[in-house]
Amino acid sequence: MLHRFILAATLASLTALPVLAGASPLPAYPFVHVSADASVFRIPDIGAIDFEILAAGPDPALARTTVETRIAEVRALLQAQGVPLEDMETRDVRKEQKKDAPPESPMYELRASVHINMRDLSKWEAVVAPLLDMPNLGSFGTSFDSTQREEVEAELMANALADARRRAAIIAKGARRKLGAVTAVTPAGVKNVGYSMGLVRDDFGSRRAAGASVQRSEFLAIEALKLMQPIDVVFKLE
Repeated sequence: MLHRFILAATLASLTALPVLAGASPLPAYPFVHVSADASVFRIPDIGAIDFEILAAGPDPALARTTVETRIAEVRALLQAQGVPLEDMETRDVRKEQKKDAPPESPMYELRASVHINMRDLSKWEAVVAPLLDMPNLGSFGTSFDSTQREEVEAELMANALADARRRAAIIAKGARRKLGAVTAVTPAGVKNVGYSMGLVRDDFGSRRAAGASVQRSEFLAIEALKLMQPIDVVFKLE
């Protein structure tokens, strides 16, 4: 009775599998479907920081001068730390009139968005710490990734498939069947699940953005990425 129950349960679980969509909702042969995953920790070796330069006041020309001065100071900081200036991207300055200001005394806000790629994380704190202290800078966000993306993804996939086979073998043994070949695999995107703030991304990296719960030390820290590869696999039962 046990092996019949296991087979019935695995057959029922496959009704929602996209890989089996077609003329028939289920394969004609006996099979088992398992979900599995693999995870690994990796220290990132590249990063980026994003922030906004904001200056406000009744004189838009003066505010623009402030923004351009801060951009020049950021460039000087990068040069001092040996970060190539081509790794800094600045969007055009945007001017907006504040809606809550009285018509007779208009106030203007000028903003510029800045993105800096950090290809050498040994310089991370020396660059980020002064930026956090610089006036007119805010809306900080940092991100980390690995240049070994393909190698890590291959390792995760191999380990996830091994875990899937292990799980399927247990079910096949309980059903008194022999585990056959893989007939379908559906991998999900590699996810970062290791960031302490609970942010999860489907594109492998880790990102934190400014907010009430983000401390200065968190922007300066370079944390290990916990990466996970989930998969769904269908095995034939013989």
